[in-house]
This record gives sequence, C-alpha cells and structure tokens, in this order.
Amino acid sequence: MSKPRGKGLWGWLGRQVGYVSKAVKTDVGNKTVYRDSRVEERPLPGDPNVKLRRTVIDEVVVEKPSPPSEK
Repeated sequence: MSKPRGKGLWGWLGRQVGYVSKAVKTDVGNKTVYRDSRVEERPLPGDPNVKLRRTVIDEVVVEKPSPPSEK
C-alpha cells in the first residue's frame, strides 16, 4: 500500500512543492539546441486530386559526455 496523502490545502501544496523540486533535480540528458520543421505539398502530376506531402524535421542535439569508466 502507498502512504496516505495529506489532505486539505497544506497537503496539496506540499505535493506541488515535491513535484517541482523533483523536476528541478532531474537530469534531462540530451538537449535540443535547434529544431526546424517544414512541410511541402504538391499535387500528383497524373491525378490532381492526390497531394504529395513531404515533412522534414532538422534538429541539432547536444549529448552530454558520458562519465569516464573506471578500470
């Protein structure tokens, strides 16, 4: 069973503070520096009722260096 939660305003406020403090302490790992997405649409040459759609997403992701392993 889980622990009983605090009731009332103070219990709710304590949970919110706990959620925020955990979010601040959590390491997110990789960081997206740049993101660009574009969509191109053109009708099919043989059938103008059909559209061809291309979606392109460009991203620059910076990975944190892994800690050196001890041997």
